Amino acid sequence: MKRFFCILTLALASIPAFAQVTQAPMQTSQDRAEGNRLIINGQPIFVSGMNIAWHSFGNDLHDNDVVSESTFRNYIKGVKDAGGNAVRWWLHNDASFCPKIDANGKVTGLAAKSIESMRRVLDIAYEQGVVVSMCLFSHNLMKAGSKASWSNFNLDRNYKLFTSAANMDTYIDKALKPILAAVGNHPAVMAWEVFNEPEGMSSEFGTGWGMDKLIPHDDIITFTAKVAVAVHENSKKMVSTGIHEFNKSNYFPRYTEAKLKAAAGNNEKAYLDFYMAHWYPDHQSWCGTSCSPFHNKASFWGLSRPVVIGEFPSKSWTSPSNTAMTITAAYEYAYNNEYAGALGWALTDADYGSIQEVTPALKNLSNKYKSDIEICTAKGASCSPSTPSSSSTPSSSSIAPSSSSATPSSSSISSSSAAVSSSSQSSSSQSSSSSRQSSSSSSSSNSTTPILSQKYQQSETVLKYYNLQGQPLGNAKPKEPGVYIVKNIKTNQIQKEVVK
Repeated sequence: MKRFFCILTLALASIPAFAQVTQAPMQTSQDRAEGNRLIINGQPIFVSGMNIAWHSFGNDLHDNDVVSESTFRNYIKGVKDAGGNAVRWWLHNDASFCPKIDANGKVTGLAAKSIESMRRVLDIAYEQGVVVSMCLFSHNLMKAGSKASWSNFNLDRNYKLFTSAANMDTYIDKALKPILAAVGNHPAVMAWEVFNEPEGMSSEFGTGWGMDKLIPHDDIITFTAKVAVAVHENSKKMVSTGIHEFNKSNYFPRYTEAKLKAAAGNNEKAYLDFYMAHWYPDHQSWCGTSCSPFHNKASFWGLSRPVVIGEFPSKSWTSPSNTAMTITAAYEYAYNNEYAGALGWALTDADYGSIQEVTPALKNLSNKYKSDIEICTAKGASCSPSTPSSSSTPSSSSIAPSSSSATPSSSSISSSSAAVSSSSQSSSSQSSSSSRQSSSSSSSSNSTTPILSQKYQQSETVLKYYNLQGQPLGNAKPKEPGVYIVKNIKTNQIQKEVVK
């Protein structure tokens, strides 16, 4: 009996835990935003999904335990099953529990379980084929008790942190850099987002937001610049920030590359890789269609970087009447009018919609434009990573992603990987000599992608074929059925081709 019990114990111990998350390998390729796509882990994607935005406001990251795997799996898998590929998650939020801030406004460290929680959520996302915008702080920093009476919120400490450049540096050194060292290159990171709507706590814009205290907008820009430099110096990932609304004259101009670089002492790495702006038809009713991303192309805003619509209702809206739109039409408008993505509000706040209401819109995009939506890391995904990993054999090094610089580059593979588009979902795969449409075009076909710029259009093709491990197979098209990497050695463009 004892021997049987031992054997049974060993057998049970060998059974893996239910829904165990597999830790994702860290990314070595450089992410960037180009044209109207985000190039993440070597794959150009249109980010389509929802905000989480938090499970427990201000308390997702804390000392006591790691976030619930089942809870965040439900959020992320819910978006994936609905047809989406991206979520937006608030991390420190109002700084109630993370990071640790002393009485002088200096950051002394992180909540004990914070990095482990981030890694768990990102691993779940990677497994599902979803990317996560990791939003650090929100304007709620300046509003006591905005969501929870139990909050460990301290207005004075927050104010001191965000109005002193020296104190800001303690956040970079004691919190952000440890985060980036641990999960900064996680392939499921969509971007490191500095703030959610910082205009709400700005002395320049926030007088009507009901904050308990306001801080100079110059300090917001200084902190944004410092985070941008740290991310670009310590990871392969992008930086953005959640801007209050689409407004040419007031909001976007505060975040230009020139202003951010000046705020960081002319540091070349102080820039946003893409803009993320928010729009709600009821809040912006005063400007009608003139500030609506669903009635103006992305190019209308005159920005030098791509634009993601980071918040908007996740359900159809009828008011104001001149902006009325179904949720399905809204997502499709974003896809077809030069935006790099659309993330509705919110899985945990039903005021502006729900996963049930947004599902038809996400399904519509994923069914029509699968090659732009499906992320290759998902279990069961029919695509595969668009470029070989850095562990490929030396002979394939010429097609490995560049990782030498954190700034946007026109180097051969860094640029050419932007043109990769999965063709394995289509019964007639797109050949490597077909041209890409320019960023001003509109697409209704699953076989084309309305992205990037003219420099990615192919000329005369001289092709080399590789397997998915990056091993060269020669100039002749392989005869064996499968998915292969094709490189145009004249243009350095890389894409996949299916051989049937």
